[in-house]
Amino acid sequence: MEEALRLSYGEDTLIACLGGEIDHHRAVSVRSRIDEALFEHLPKKLVIDIGRVDFMDSSGLGLIMGRLAKAKEIGATLVLQNPSARVVRMLKMAGLDRMIETTKNH
Repeated sequence: MEEALRLSYGEDTLIACLGGEIDHHRAVSVRSRIDEALFEHLPKKLVIDIGRVDFMDSSGLGLIMGRLAKAKEIGATLVLQNPSARVVRMLKMAGLDRMIETTKNH
């Protein structure tokens, strides 16, 4: 099973690379690890790369929404990197496509 989260930090950017399945159980641990790193490093930008996520339910969407709020708390921006077409549709349906920048890296 692929590791759920890899964190790296550099140039005022915290990068959280998610992989595997993001369901309720995994979202809880991923959320706490990202939040700890956010408040430790206080980056200007949080990048959440979900290009290696095989499955994500509404818990994953909640994870993203919550990290947007936490990033705003510390004055950081959030960029969602490599979302699948399904995730982009979920963001649009939730009205988050206007609030969260998305980019493709590959």
